[in-house]
Amino acid sequence: MKRRHLKQQNQKPIAVIVENPSKRIYKLLISILFLVLASIILLSCSNKKKEKAETATLLVTETEPIQPSSTVASQATYEIVPNDKVCMVNDRFMGVKQIPIDVDGTTYYGCCQGCVEKLQKNIDDVRFGNNPLNKTKVDKASAVIVQDKSNGSVFYFASKEDAQDFVSKNKA
Repeated sequence: MKRRHLKQQNQKPIAVIVENPSKRIYKLLISILFLVLASIILLSCSNKKKEKAETATLLVTETEPIQPSSTVASQATYEIVPNDKVCMVNDRFMGVKQIPIDVDGTTYYGCCQGCVEKLQKNIDDVRFGNNPLNKTKVDKASAVIVQDKSNGSVFYFASKEDAQDFVSKNKA
């Protein structure tokens, strides 16, 4: 709403703008809504989306008798997990089915829209992981994925044999 006032000395018009208070409230509500939506988007990519899931435990053949109890605990911390419950961008086991992302007929999985873009464009070579045993490149879509249950991180292997070898070499 605009009002015009005349100065008494110069008789020149001065424009004064008075803002309607409902516009301020509207702008404040829009700002709050934007912050809430931004928070939801950021939290959807967090690594705290872990839930218990059905997993297949790796079978490791022991050649020596188990003596310390820590060895048993370390064996139980590794397990094969389904590819569709792993965010292949964050390299984390999420416990729930992730977003399937088709790239030239190959399916990868991500937890949010940002992951979809990174996998489709292969930003930072994200579609590939390194086998921790020999540092060879492994396509995450076809990899055997092993989760470290102590921290949720995952490792990618070209075969079950490589995965079992990794578990055997990392016993406490």
